[in-house]
Amino acid sequence: MLSTKTIKTDMIKAIFLDIDGTIISIRRHAIPQSTMEAIREVRRAGIKVFLCTSRAKQFMANIHGIEADGMVCLTGANCVDADGTDISCATMYPTDVAQAIGFVQTHNLPLVGIASRHIYIHLPQHPAVRNSFATGGLTLSDIGPYSDFPDLAHAANPEETATRLGIMQFTAYCLPGKEEERFLTLMPHCHTERWTTPFVDIVGNGTNKALGIEVMARHFGFDPTETMAVGDGYNDVPMIEVAAIGVAMGNASDEVKRHADYVTADVDADGLSQALRRFALKQS
Repeated sequence: MLSTKTIKTDMIKAIFLDIDGTIISIRRHAIPQSTMEAIREVRRAGIKVFLCTSRAKQFMANIHGIEADGMVCLTGANCVDADGTDISCATMYPTDVAQAIGFVQTHNLPLVGIASRHIYIHLPQHPAVRNSFATGGLTLSDIGPYSDFPDLAHAANPEETATRLGIMQFTAYCLPGKEEERFLTLMPHCHTERWTTPFVDIVGNGTNKALGIEVMARHFGFDPTETMAVGDGYNDVPMIEVAAIGVAMGNASDEVKRHADYVTADVDADGLSQALRRFALKQS
């Protein structure tokens, strides 16, 4: 499917690629050889490639054979260069952070929080936590050191403690609807970015993958109108819409596909390679 808007493939200077369900198969937990080859060709052609994901920069243990010019991590909250050095960090409101941590500690619910240099996990052995990492082909041993959140219920100044944590994204284990709304009630300065049913990512208002594209464009010296974005989840919609060429994977939902300029094949049918060759490599 190709949209009716004019697509100028000769203007592409940077490509933003989702990871899970786009680069890596969620079903097989493997990166197709065709994907690795196409990304290498794109970079050899002088086009920058950025990974654009809800994953933390610490969660890349199984992304082998992919070289990129940088990463948009945590749904846009953390942009890093090729060496993993922070370009931008959008931390969450301390009051929201303190409320969320206090809530899960009081009700004994799992929660993952990501800061630039540390990972916090409440109830790391909870099946929901372990399953969420397994969705991306990871285990807890793959992510490096982590610890529980400090006990904010007994902290002298919970907001001050929350500020020092520097949390940029939470992953909450709640279903769409009332459970998700319960978290948002506690966190009025945040919104959810969901790409799978069992859990949801929570980031500050105004933070999404499109913001990540804008940050990288300013830092590396190109314009969002000179970009291509490829994804499969609903959290990919903002970047699919802001890019000059927005591509949905064949395994994306119908809702995501409606926002795309083009729908390629499934991740397990060389969909990403096909999209890159159609729009990026034909100009070189």
